Parts: sequence; C-alpha cells; structure tokens
Amino acid sequence: MDQSLIPSLSEGVVGSRFITQDEVETAKQRREEQWKAAYARLGQEPPPQQQEEVYDGRSLAEKLAANRIAKQEEWEEKTKLANQFRALEEDEIMFLDSIRERQEEEERQRKEKDGEEVRNFKEAVAARTSSVNQPPTISSLSGNASTSAATTAVKPKATLPKKDAKRGLKGVVVKKKAKPAVPTESAPEKSQPAKKQDSDDDLQPNAKRRKVTEDS
Repeated sequence: MDQSLIPSLSEGVVGSRFITQDEVETAKQRREEQWKAAYARLGQEPPPQQQEEVYDGRSLAEKLAANRIAKQEEWEEKTKLANQFRALEEDEIMFLDSIRERQEEEERQRKEKDGEEVRNFKEAVAARTSSVNQPPTISSLSGNASTSAATTAVKPKATLPKKDAKRGLKGVVVKKKAKPAVPTESAPEKSQPAKKQDSDDDLQPNAKRRKVTEDS
C-alpha cells in the first residue's frame, strides 16, 4: 500500500490544533523573558508569577474516587483519636470542681492579704509625709508652751548676793514681819518683872535729876 495515500495528522486542519511539549516550553521561556524585560525598563523587580496548575490526566471518576478515599481516611483518624479518651464520671467531675473552688478561694485570700498590706504601707507613708510637710498645730504649740513653762517653774531661783539685793531694792521699804506672840502659862509671871523694870527706869531719871540739882 502506498504511504502517500495515508493522510498525515500534522498536515491540514487537524495537525494545526496540536503542539508539542518543546513548543510549550519555548513559548513559556519567551513569555518570561518579555516579562522580565518589561519590568527592567521600569526599573523594578518583577513580582513572582503564579505557578501553573499541573496537568492531571486522570478522568473525573478517578478524581472523585480519590477524594472519597481521602475523606474516609481522615474520618477514621479522627474517630481513632477520640477513642483514646473517655468521658468523666460524676464523682470525678465533683472532685475536680472542689479542687478548683479551693484553689480559687486560696487565691482570693492571698490577694486580699496582699491588698491589705499594701494599703497599710501606703497609709503609713502618707501619714509620715503629712507629718513632715504640715506645720505644727495650735494644740501642739500650747502643749509645748505648757511643758516649757513647767520646766522653767521647776528650776530653782538664783540667789543674789546681799549687796546686789540691796541695790535692787533701793527705795523700797521692807517691813519686818512681827513675830506672833505665843500664849503660854508663864506669861503673867513674866509681865510682873517687866513692870518692875519699867518702874526702876522711871526712878533712875528722877535720881539723876536730884543729883544734878544738888551739884548745882
């Protein structure tokens, strides 16, 4: 049979619809070169190009079957992992709740204690700063004055010499205090010699007068 009678697929309308892999690679390289040249003229780096999807020659039925198998394997893996754990019983849940409540109570008490200590410290610091910055009040001044007056009253007075005392009392008449008479039983007896002495004194001037007249 003559080979010239067999039509060629590369010729005619049918042949123009098919291209080889080499032609595809050549066209791809040409597009990349044009892409880079265009950005080079702009002075910019070309952004990364999206990767072309890999051609999958499988039929639609084969693709659906592969997806179904993948989903089945994923579900089996999840159920296998869930079977490793069991649900907690009621008494176990109550025990865990009691532990959690006790921990929360301890944490609350600790926070209250820390807060009280911090508050007391702040109050002490504030009181100290206020006592340092504020001036003394009237009550404190009066208290200090009373204490100073008491101390001065307790101090003994300095005794001045007699001469200095006389100088200081110059022009002042000082009256001597009369000694109080102490009444005793022998008072009448003492009064009689006193009267006798007074009479003797009265007689003595008269005797002197007589003697003077006689001499004259």
